[in-house]
Amino acid sequence: MDNPVGKAVLPVARFAAILCGYGILALSFAIVVEILGRKFFAFSLQGVDDIGGYALAIASAVGASYTMAMRGHTRIDVFLVRFPAGLQALLNAVAMACMAGFACFALWRGADVLSESIEFRSVATNPLQTPLWIPQGLWLFGVGLFALFAAAYGVHALWLLASDRRRLNRLYGPTTASDEIDAELDARKKHGEKQ
Repeated sequence: MDNPVGKAVLPVARFAAILCGYGILALSFAIVVEILGRKFFAFSLQGVDDIGGYALAIASAVGASYTMAMRGHTRIDVFLVRFPAGLQALLNAVAMACMAGFACFALWRGADVLSESIEFRSVATNPLQTPLWIPQGLWLFGVGLFALFAAAYGVHALWLLASDRRRLNRLYGPTTASDEIDAELDARKKHGEKQ
C-alpha cells in the first residue's frame, strides 16, 4: 500500500476492529450461556439481547472505519471505468469528499444525541437500565474514527486532484481484480514470513 494516509490509519483501524471482534466473541459466549441457562436451568442473564444491539451498533461504526482503511466500501464502477482519466479523477475525489462529508455529519448528529443523553441522564428501558451515554459514547467513538479516516482520505484525494490525478485514480478509484490479487499475495507473503 503506497497510500500515506492508509499507512497511518490502518493500524488504528485494525486494532479497533480486533477489539470489536473480541467484544462480539464475548457476546457470543454470553448468548450461549443465556440459551443453555434458559433451556436447562430456568436461568437468564437479563439484558444479553440489549447488549447485543449495542455491540452491533458499535461494531458497525468501527467496521465502517476499518472498511474505509481497507478500501472495501462498495463502488459501482460500470460507467466510471469508461470515462476519461481526468473525469475519473474528479469523480473519485468527489466520492471521497462526499464520504468525508457524510461521516462528519454523522459524527456531528451523533454527538448531539450523546450530549442530550448525558444532559437528561437517559437510561435504557430494559432490565439493565443502562445509562445510554455508555453505548452511545462507544458508538460515537467508532463514528469518530470513521469521520477522521474519511476526512483524511478526502483531503488527500482533493490534494491529489490538484497535483497528481493518475495517483488519485490509483489510490482512490475502485479496486481492480489485479489490486485484489496483489493484496491477497501480500497478505499470504506476510503470513508466510510469520511462520
